[in-house]
Amino acid sequence: MGKIVAAVIALLVLGSAAVAGDFAYESYVLSPKADADTVSFVVEKGEGVSTIGTHLREKGVVDNLLFFKAYVRLSHAESSFLPGTFQLRPGMSFRSIVGALSHADVEEVQVTIPEGYTVRQIGERVRAALPKITEDEWKTAVGTSSTAGAASMFVSQNKPAGVDLEGYLFPDTYRFYATATAEDVVAKMLGEMSDKLSESLAKDENGMSLPGAMTPHEVLTLASIVEREVRDPKDMKDVADIFLKRLKMGMPLQADSTIAYYLSKTSAEMTVDDLKKDNPFNTYTRAGLPPGPISNPGLNAIDAVTHPTSNPYLYFLTTSDGTVVYAATFDEHIANKNRYLR
Repeated sequence: MGKIVAAVIALLVLGSAAVAGDFAYESYVLSPKADADTVSFVVEKGEGVSTIGTHLREKGVVDNLLFFKAYVRLSHAESSFLPGTFQLRPGMSFRSIVGALSHADVEEVQVTIPEGYTVRQIGERVRAALPKITEDEWKTAVGTSSTAGAASMFVSQNKPAGVDLEGYLFPDTYRFYATATAEDVVAKMLGEMSDKLSESLAKDENGMSLPGAMTPHEVLTLASIVEREVRDPKDMKDVADIFLKRLKMGMPLQADSTIAYYLSKTSAEMTVDDLKKDNPFNTYTRAGLPPGPISNPGLNAIDAVTHPTSNPYLYFLTTSDGTVVYAATFDEHIANKNRYLR
């Protein structure tokens, strides 16, 4: 963080906070898109920063040559570049570029994040693939004061203050350089979630509208619950409609998954007493949505909330074999419980 502070101060002295923010973002947070092509880049022996930077710009890896040269000077990396052939991608942060050009044969690792994982579970997957990232570094990167979150317009415009990045990391298969930091990983996943949410909303023929005037944070919160309640995309759309109707009526969602998340338990471990303990995530004792997402939802769950399937049901349950059974009335729901859950 010392270097980023020095860079920001240096640019502020020049009179532009906006420029300082852009410099910090391109230096430390920027990350390639998942489909970015790999560029083979050659550094010849004896080439200096200006020549290397110019070639990087010509290859489309770097957009702002002035910023890149300033970063190299501020990080004292002028003598760290090695001659050789390197595999780079447009959209890499300056730190990632310098790291790649300072290590021969920089390898990539692939990480697959399943839908419905929490930030803790994602962190375990990421740290298994990138062992240089510590648990504390991951917690900081996904916490309320995340550098990657602060640099993301998607997060700054939608995430309420005081909550972490749970729900904002898109589950997918990613490739990262072995030198990637926790911030690099988080920034990439935030960018993907922003893109996927925008794509889901854009499917509405009326444009970027939200169901029931919900905010993007509320969409992600409900999608995260749908993700943990049912697995089939069709059921997700039906259950999303049930939850949306309950929210409109002021009826509690009564989703076991929210309590399980708060108590760090599985649904099977929960007791009747757990359902009675009031807390912000207890959707039995409190109506409305919990303060934030309980998992990181995939595209099917997001689509289910933004484009639910209208149905006459108000209740549902899941049988032991995963079948979802619906009911329009409470009496029908009780009958289903007696039939399928005993």
